[in-house]
Amino acid sequence: MSVVTSPSPPQGRLAKWDNLKAVLIFLVVFAHLFRRVNGDHPIMAGVFFFIYLFHMPAFLFVSGLFSKSAVKKHNYDRVFSFFLVYLVTKFLLWFTDLLLADDLVNEMPYTNLFREGGVAWYGLAMCIFLLMTMFLERYRTPALMAVFLTLGCLAGYCKDVDAFLSLSRILVFYPFFLAGYALMPEQILRVTEHWYSRVLSAAVLVAACWLCLQYREVLTPYTEFLKGKTNFSILEDLAPYGGLLRLAFYGVAFLLTFCLIAVIPNCHIPVVSTVGRRTLPVYMFHYALVSYFYTGFVLKDWVLVHFPTLYGLAYAVISLLIVLVFAAKPFDWLATKLTVLPLQTKSKQKGSGDL
Repeated sequence: MSVVTSPSPPQGRLAKWDNLKAVLIFLVVFAHLFRRVNGDHPIMAGVFFFIYLFHMPAFLFVSGLFSKSAVKKHNYDRVFSFFLVYLVTKFLLWFTDLLLADDLVNEMPYTNLFREGGVAWYGLAMCIFLLMTMFLERYRTPALMAVFLTLGCLAGYCKDVDAFLSLSRILVFYPFFLAGYALMPEQILRVTEHWYSRVLSAAVLVAACWLCLQYREVLTPYTEFLKGKTNFSILEDLAPYGGLLRLAFYGVAFLLTFCLIAVIPNCHIPVVSTVGRRTLPVYMFHYALVSYFYTGFVLKDWVLVHFPTLYGLAYAVISLLIVLVFAAKPFDWLATKLTVLPLQTKSKQKGSGDL
């Protein structure tokens, strides 16, 4: 019997980061899918709160970690590629709404290029984060971190800081990107690769998940707060303390991000590591399919009929399938063609499936 060997990771890459991104993109898809079709399930409400505590902060931290070359070389091609990611993702969502519209005359989908409160915000944010960091790299990181943590905490008090150019999310989440840019992968590994770091990190993650499940009824109303796209009015009576709550969010998100990094294996895992190198097409294409499931196919009804007691597991399997499909080579190739112009060098076109 012949043995099929998995391709080894590209030279110079550490499998830990690919594995981490694979886990994070699965959580992104799972949260988008389950929350839209059955987000009111009491147990899953606690799971969602736990996921939103760290999954986008961790993604942006890793994005900053591996943006050093683009920033230092002022690679504006990379900036423009992320802007194309934003435009393509926004167009796909608009086109899906167009296909699902019953009456195009009276229900023509409307989109605003300059306002983004949905999934396309990441592409626009990365474009702006890269430009900001190119301009600010001359300044000391601790001072920058203090400034942007303060801005992130104060942003929620201003009603005009909202979805226009995803400004609210950009101010709230930039510290995670900046922290990743300031640190070296080797520094992080020195702290997280010890066995006791892994054990302690696993305990912290389990404890955090348990607390989110245990106090889900109290925490669930504040899930939108974790997304960083609205002002503190959603906190109602706690709105005056929104800045302190956001500061606490920063602390928890950074802690859970480092804990997750610690528990992720630093070895090549077949399929998982490959998915981690192709997160871009999954990000770009998955939400259009989720939107169709929600509006056209009515996935919620189908799952509840066929898996009345295991529908949480069913959604996890469906999310995994979505990730595997969009991480396949054809979609990776398509994402590259859509986000890298022919004028850009071939070397810059390679690896564009990486967020």
